[in-house]
Amino acid sequence: MLTIGIVALEPSADILGADLMQALLSIRPDIQLIGVGGPRMASVGFRSLYSFSALSHMGFVEVLKHLPTLLSARRYLLAQFIREKVDAFIGIDAPDFNSYLEERLHRKFIHTIHYVSPSVWAWRSGRVHRIKRDVDLLLTLFPFEAKFYEAHQVPVKFVGHPLADMIDLETSADNARAALEMRPDAKIIAVFPGSRSAEVKYMSRVFLEAARLCYEQDANFYFIVTLPNEALKQQFLVQCEDLISHLPIKVQVGNSQQALAAAEAALVKSGTVTLEALLYKKPMVIGFIGSPLSFWIARRLVNKNLKYIGLPNLLADKSLVPEILQEAAKPAALAKALLAYFIDPQKSLALKAEYERIHQQLRLNASNTAAQAVLALLGENC
Repeated sequence: MLTIGIVALEPSADILGADLMQALLSIRPDIQLIGVGGPRMASVGFRSLYSFSALSHMGFVEVLKHLPTLLSARRYLLAQFIREKVDAFIGIDAPDFNSYLEERLHRKFIHTIHYVSPSVWAWRSGRVHRIKRDVDLLLTLFPFEAKFYEAHQVPVKFVGHPLADMIDLETSADNARAALEMRPDAKIIAVFPGSRSAEVKYMSRVFLEAARLCYEQDANFYFIVTLPNEALKQQFLVQCEDLISHLPIKVQVGNSQQALAAAEAALVKSGTVTLEALLYKKPMVIGFIGSPLSFWIARRLVNKNLKYIGLPNLLADKSLVPEILQEAAKPAALAKALLAYFIDPQKSLALKAEYERIHQQLRLNASNTAAQAVLALLGENC
């Protein structure tokens, strides 16, 4: 019987872990899977060695506060994996936590796999040397990541992205519009001002001012603003109360994919939502505004050769969609870029063709591809 240790600390990693587990068990039903995972992984038969909830909400600000718990958890898990004689360890994302386990388990001649590349291609690129030393196989979601690691002689496998498998190559706006009670002929723009309080603080009013400028040009525009939780929704409503009262707008929690399916275009903060917008084939404008100090620091940490921050542009290795950042991210500039898609429909059609190509490239049955790569590393015939 094979025993594989897995550590997934975030809800997104729990989803990836559960899908990977299902794929592994479909090939080798006798595998034992243990470690740290959330409710999705538990539902597939994962045996937990440590509380997921105790480790799953530790952002950068909270690390020092919870440092004793983190250090204790890492030591405990290391001891448990060694005691259980795991055949392999899979760290899903959370590189700062999982690198400790990868290093020490690798010293014990236990196979180590890291699933979801750290952003070493973008910043702190020196981390690639530790990965090369401690990780037997890196599983990446994007092809440009795999190229980076190949150039550094790191064993790597591009497996595709689970979202590309989940979202159909062609989607219809009709059902989403009906569910949202939107007019079929409305020009809907989906607006995503961020998933953290600081992002909502800096971007909400600028994004909504851009929406107001679009609406002044065409009264058929309608806006769907999506926030990830109720607290951020309330923050947004307080910050933008005066603007909201003069716009046809729906502010909702969750259902980001429904909003994108219904929309004709999107105004988005950089991040995973840009990938979702691409997979739904939506023209988009990427905007980002942060605190002046944070942005100044980030500019000095980021790889000087990095030309883009948005996933569509990174995946295409060219400027597919506008990226309007920091001082340039004024409402007029964002509105102008959005309106360009409606003024020139051919621009949107050309963009959708590029999206289709990228979607196909990422659609590799990611979980099954990852599972086969893991078992191949262990010498198992799939």
